[in-house]
Amino acid sequence: MNFARALYKPVGISSSDVVIKCRNALSKAVGKKIKCGHMGTLDPAAEGVLVLGFGKATKLFDYMQSGKKSYVATFTFGLTTDTLDREGVVTKQDGILPQKSALLDVLHSFIGETEQIPPAYSAVSVNGVKAYKLARNGKETVLAAKKVKIYSLTMKDCVEDESGKVSEARFEIVCGSGTYIRSLCRDIAEKLGCLAYMSALTRTSCGGYTVGDCVDMADFVADPVSYVVPDGEIVSKLLPVRTVSDETAKRLRFGQTLRCGYDDGRYGIECNGEILGIALVKDANIKLETHLWNTTE
Repeated sequence: MNFARALYKPVGISSSDVVIKCRNALSKAVGKKIKCGHMGTLDPAAEGVLVLGFGKATKLFDYMQSGKKSYVATFTFGLTTDTLDREGVVTKQDGILPQKSALLDVLHSFIGETEQIPPAYSAVSVNGVKAYKLARNGKETVLAAKKVKIYSLTMKDCVEDESGKVSEARFEIVCGSGTYIRSLCRDIAEKLGCLAYMSALTRTSCGGYTVGDCVDMADFVADPVSYVVPDGEIVSKLLPVRTVSDETAKRLRFGQTLRCGYDDGRYGIECNGEILGIALVKDANIKLETHLWNTTE
């Protein structure tokens, strides 16, 4: 049983807990243990699209992570917290609010590839220890900046006073893997000479799945088998799919590198309605790099 399913994660539960609940429900329903993992963490304070992979679909994590994600985030100005979101403790509060015009002006400077320092409360590993564990123990750590990419950053609406100062604003963000929206909030505020924290976050798309594709977590847990989808659905969302002959499929399964007429890149490979896996094409040579066949798992 190899498939992916997009769930709408509610606020107040971790991504890992969603995985445990859904894995246990499906395993109990089919009478055997099914492997399950999420395809990109959402913090407990966030809600929205959380894609779960079941069975061999968990192998597709890296492909899912390489795609774009979109969010709607609310930033509150004038104060900040140790976690950079509403779950944390207020650490600074100066009441300084940015002008709406200045806020709009700085947004363009964050578009494209940039370096971003992850939040202290994050899952980044520091000498084998998660940064958030060190932060909880009061240990200060200096996290290395990493490259992230923001494709678009647009203000949807805001709360402003008569002088045009903004206390809260909502943004639509499309970004690449590894981008911390909490860090983006911090960095925008710093550029404006003020403080801010992320007061709400909704992921609206991930790896080709949108909110409209999502199943309510409680509905899935209540009747997981009814939400099983065709094995190849996730592959078709992530990559173009190519159909091959029985002979080609056999040779690819044996790990052979074959000549082909496809452009360089990665493809889902299908034969007789079954997804064999993900293949890499380079210089007109194709080879499977991720195996997904044997759908009886």
